[in-house]
Amino acid sequence: MSPLNLSYAVSRSRPFQCFTVPQVISEELEEALLAWFESGAPWQLTVMDFYEQYEFDFRDLELPAILKPLFSEDTLNVLRRRVGALLGATLKPQIEITAHKLNRSQRIRIHNDARPEGETHRFLIQLNRGWNEANGGMLMLFHGPEVEMLDEVIAPTSRSAFGFEISTASYHAVSQVYQGDRYTLVFSFYADRS
Repeated sequence: MSPLNLSYAVSRSRPFQCFTVPQVISEELEEALLAWFESGAPWQLTVMDFYEQYEFDFRDLELPAILKPLFSEDTLNVLRRRVGALLGATLKPQIEITAHKLNRSQRIRIHNDARPEGETHRFLIQLNRGWNEANGGMLMLFHGPEVEMLDEVIAPTSRSAFGFEISTASYHAVSQVYQGDRYTLVFSFYADRS
């Protein structure tokens, strides 16, 4: 059985093609990921023009045994097919996996991730310890590149997930974090257009 449960996914087409899942992993897996993120993960600070965050790539990492089923070939194949079905796409076997961490005062400005030959679909799992509105770090969806075009605000509730099609319309941002660490596990996919 897959460690990821997307059976409660809710699809939407506004402000762009996306879906949400209220609880995608178990509490046990959540705790294992958080423990590793807080103590053993190889975070590196990355500064770009629209964000500053800590991140790392899962390529060539030796994972704790309890986390290996989450990243197994079987789990990733099921995830790829399910994300593709929810977003109306056929996705290539290639999957890139990264983790992001935002802490106090960090945020991600409005962007859409669209770039030639870049990823076409993304699936995010939110992880944190007891997040609430006072923590900040809200996922914000926009129907255009301006702040005034805010369409929806999604709380980064731990164990929840968000999937979306990357396009010139997929504008999103993360509001400033005021307290706590906001973690995101990111799975990036490429459409098979052949």
